Formats: sequence, C-alpha cells, structure tokens
Amino acid sequence: MNSPKTVVAAAILSADGKQVLAARRTFPPEAAGRWELPGGKVEEGETPEEALVREIGEELGCLIEVLDWMQSESVIGASTGSATGARLVAATARVVAGEPRPREHDQVLWLAAEDLDSVDWLEPDRPFLDALRHVLGQPEGATLRGIFFDEDDARTAAATLEREGWTARVARERYQGEDDDEDHPWSVETDAPELVLELLVDEYDGWLDIPEDEPDDSIAPEPVDLPGEPKRIKRSPE
Repeated sequence: MNSPKTVVAAAILSADGKQVLAARRTFPPEAAGRWELPGGKVEEGETPEEALVREIGEELGCLIEVLDWMQSESVIGASTGSATGARLVAATARVVAGEPRPREHDQVLWLAAEDLDSVDWLEPDRPFLDALRHVLGQPEGATLRGIFFDEDDARTAAATLEREGWTARVARERYQGEDDDEDHPWSVETDAPELVLELLVDEYDGWLDIPEDEPDDSIAPEPVDLPGEPKRIKRSPE
C-alpha cells in the first residue's frame, strides 16, 4: 500500500515576525477566492524543505529560508484540487531574496494575528491558525528577551520556561545591513522574571536584551522661580 503524498505549505513571516503571508487561490473552481498558505507537492527525491523552497520560488518568485516545522498537520481532499489523502504539513519561513508576488494566485495579503479570521481559509489550512496566532503574537506581558547563538539552545530555554509556567516565543533575529548568509542568533521573548531568564542565558552563553525605559515627554519640567523685581547691582564706592 502506497503511503500518502506529502504537500508542504509555507507560513512566510514578515521581517518583524508580526505578519504572515496568505495567498488567494484561482483554481479549481471550488477553491477559487479562498485563501491558503502557499506551497505544493513534494516531488520524488526531494526533502520537504527543498520542495517548499522550490514551490515558493515558482508561485511567488522569491527565495525563502525554512525556519521551523509546525506540529499540526491535516489531510487534503479532492475539494482542494489535490490528490485525496495527501498529507499537508506547514513550516514558518522568511524571505531571503526577492519580493513575494503572486504568479499562480490572484492576490497575496500580509495578516497580523488579529486578522487571521478576516479571510476565508481553505479547510486544510485552518488547523495551522492557532499555532500561527502564537507565532505572530508576542506573549501577553512579555517584557524580556534572551538572545541565543544556537537555535537548539533557544528552543531548549523556551521549553524550560514553559514547563515552569511562563510564556515564551522563539524568533530568528535579523540584523539590518547584514548579509542573509550571516549566522543570525535566536531570541526568546518571555514574561518570566529577569533572574529566571538570566540564569538560562548564562547557561547557554547568551545575553539579556532588556528594553531601556524611555523618558516620559508628557511630564513637564519643574518650574523655575523667577525674580519678582529687578536685580540690584552693587557698585563699588568711588
């Protein structure tokens, strides 16, 4: 018995990691006008990552880097135009060259976490929406970021924080002006106390990124006492 074919989809994140790219289908007729995470079938001899990079190049004309595969998956039925029983998996990704422009879709749209329900998603893509809300949305109350040089260290630290009851979100750092081939570090955003995160970054040779308090321009300076009458000048006697 043949194993089900695998279809891959890309949750392409904006440069700041706060939006994801959705693409609107034009075919088949039953899928036209509905939205999906772009992607396609894994061909024989390809890895899922290779297939995803190739498909996005063909569909959107840009080069992506695959960041992380999501835990959820779904089954694609005949109603989406793919082979019945195909297994759909999705990964977060970022653009490293070019600009996403629709070639096989009629429109693309950047969506923030609060906008994900504003479009009509194809059914197989819906299981990924909750995970995307977590990826796109900064954990409530998060004030600290730990920076790690290694992805495994960042994810281990995030898992440790979550086991202890704190929220944590892992993201890829991208420094402006650096080449895309540079080995960018990873960040963990969390609502954990500073001491807790500091112990983890010390363990993995990372560092804390604590936002500095900005001055409150709304607070007026203390008034200066002005003299009530002209100042008398003392003259030396002639």
